[in-house]
Amino acid sequence: MREKINLREYGVVIGFLALCVMITIATPAFASHKNILNLLRQSSIIGIISAGMTFVIISGNFDISVGAVAALSGAVIMKLATSGVNLFLAMILALAVCGIIGSVNGFVVAKIGIPSLITTMAMVSIVKGSMLMLTGGYPITETFVVLDAIGNGYLMGIPVPVVIFALTVLAAWVVLSKTRFGRYVYSVGGNADASKLNGINVDAYKIKVFIINAVLAGLAGIVLVGRMGTASPAAGDGYDMDAIASVVIGGTSVAGGSGSALKTVIGVLMMSVINNSFNLLGVDMYFQYIFKGLIILVAVGFDSYSKKRLATR
Repeated sequence: MREKINLREYGVVIGFLALCVMITIATPAFASHKNILNLLRQSSIIGIISAGMTFVIISGNFDISVGAVAALSGAVIMKLATSGVNLFLAMILALAVCGIIGSVNGFVVAKIGIPSLITTMAMVSIVKGSMLMLTGGYPITETFVVLDAIGNGYLMGIPVPVVIFALTVLAAWVVLSKTRFGRYVYSVGGNADASKLNGINVDAYKIKVFIINAVLAGLAGIVLVGRMGTASPAAGDGYDMDAIASVVIGGTSVAGGSGSALKTVIGVLMMSVINNSFNLLGVDMYFQYIFKGLIILVAVGFDSYSKKRLATR
């Protein structure tokens, strides 16, 4: 039994390392220093979003509005900053807007009882409509030294987005594994009814995880707009599925109650390695979408199968 548990615990890590070895053999350029730094930089935005998504999925919910929220964060910053508002104040206001969106998502899910997929699907339309009103449907392009440093700068030879990603994951890991808040999030995702009987305010914790998720999506939006130098209404398209895939591949159960922010990093890196290797090998984009979909199905299927096996014992 211990061997089976260890295999399930470390299978993702073993698979990731095996994938890296195979890709290096297929295309030696993959292991170059320049490509590794580029891969890590590309991972950072999805990684920051995935850290927040880990909270939501552990609580037994999903949030498919994070891509739109990240794009809105960048649009709010660029709109305010180009209008004369202090850049740091613009970033704070953008994160505050994202927090409000997260609180609305959480309130609707927890208090009204609408499933999280439906709630956040509706929020995608609301956010995208708001973004089109804010930008007029056109990208906002402007160069700010601070934003450029956030998106493209280096700190002791390490890309700044990677540093932000690492600090975000570390903070998420500490909160989930070392605090009472984290223990209660696991409890809510594992068994909400039992959590209520134990005196845990289930609704409050559901709302809080959605706020955390939205704020981290907003932080990813800051990194994104700094990296691109422009805020586009379509900037966050596809980020939600990449984040969900990364979290699930990292071993977080879609049923809630189990998972780890550190393991989510492996899922993020695996998705980035796949994208990067496909680009190096010249694989067409549509094959990448197909492969991502298959990965999600396999990861969720394995999780469901494992839980079913445990339930029958």
